[in-house]
Amino acid sequence: MADAADRTCDVLIVSSSDKMSNYISKVIPDVVYGAVEVRSSASMARRELVSRDYDVIMINIPLADEAATDLAIDISTSHSSAVILVSPADICEDVKERVADHGILVIPKPVNRALVSRAVRFMCAIRDKYKKAEKKAQTLEEKMDEIRIVNRAKLILIETEHMSEDDAHRYIGKQAMDRGVSRGVISREIISLQKASD
Repeated sequence: MADAADRTCDVLIVSSSDKMSNYISKVIPDVVYGAVEVRSSASMARRELVSRDYDVIMINIPLADEAATDLAIDISTSHSSAVILVSPADICEDVKERVADHGILVIPKPVNRALVSRAVRFMCAIRDKYKKAEKKAQTLEEKMDEIRIVNRAKLILIETEHMSEDDAHRYIGKQAMDRGVSRGVISREIISLQKASD
């Protein structure tokens, strides 16, 4: 697994407090290598998220224009970013209860360098695992698509060339090997030729 020095993790800090955003901005570059952006309101953060994805979004409670928990829940449900809420200690348990089902990490104030560092590293690691799972799912989906296309091409060969299923399978495989392309490419060509002749 990649260590922090190898990890690229883009972080968005949403905080109405300049003091808190400056503090967190100074800690995060020690933890991850990637972009660190700061927005001072929920509306600015929402605009930012329209044009760009972030791995981790750290939101400081309170925000001036919207409940930070509402923003965190919305981001958590509509984006793939990991979300951290920084909460005043006196309401921290209530905040945790409100956001627990959304996979949002809540850390209490006052924060220190070690706590921020661990929280961001933890969420970056979770985000890395999510990205790997997403990539694996996409690869699996692509393989399933290719299987469907190959099966469709085999059916065309069975119907139009009166091949057996095994012969159609071998034909597609041999054509792919001879031409140095995938079975999906050959199958798409067979399907295209069939459509052109219809």
